[in-house]
Amino acid sequence: MPSIQKNGVSKSDDYAPQNTNDAKTKSRDYFNNHRRSKLAGGGYWRHDYKYAFSIIKKIKPENLIDIGCGPGAFLSEVSRLFPEVQLNALDLSEEMIEETKSRLSGNVTATAGDSENMPLEDEQYQVVTCNMSIHHYPHPQKAVNEMYRILKKGGYLLLNDMDCAAPIRAVANFWFPRLKAGDVKMYNRDEIVELVKTAGFKKIKYRKITPFTFQCIAKK
Repeated sequence: MPSIQKNGVSKSDDYAPQNTNDAKTKSRDYFNNHRRSKLAGGGYWRHDYKYAFSIIKKIKPENLIDIGCGPGAFLSEVSRLFPEVQLNALDLSEEMIEETKSRLSGNVTATAGDSENMPLEDEQYQVVTCNMSIHHYPHPQKAVNEMYRILKKGGYLLLNDMDCAAPIRAVANFWFPRLKAGDVKMYNRDEIVELVKTAGFKKIKYRKITPFTFQCIAKK
């Protein structure tokens, strides 16, 4: 198990999870079989949505895409609050895509696909959101690069995920590869900012929104 240094910094920050080649298969299978579970539905993270809503309200985009959309819990709230926004979704799980379509009564363009190789055209969207999904990606830089590619110039990335203290992160990163849901790695602040910066984003802002979650906002 990863050890913790005396200063509280986890050596797991450099931890490369093993057996990531099957992470996508595990993730797809798990969420295909848990279409209506509270975890898959974002039930544990809905209190974080309001921070994304405040940004969407300010930006007033014509369209938005949610990457790793799950069953559409986030998008259903966006639809209720911002009915004028054209909604789009992408998820690796075919069942999650079907649930998203059902939940939004067809008022969404939803695509089954890999976040690291999106079947989407360049510069289509004004806002890209990714809620509690990036810790499932074996190659997160590829995914963030793709988010940059599909964003219009001047568009915004809203990225939310877990952010825990180093000791908790060390334990999580030890267990993640052993879980059935295809979790890969929990990232620290510097890693997230570096992923976003390397993709080409500017004006990057990172903030804790709860003791266990963060939001990263960046502009193309």
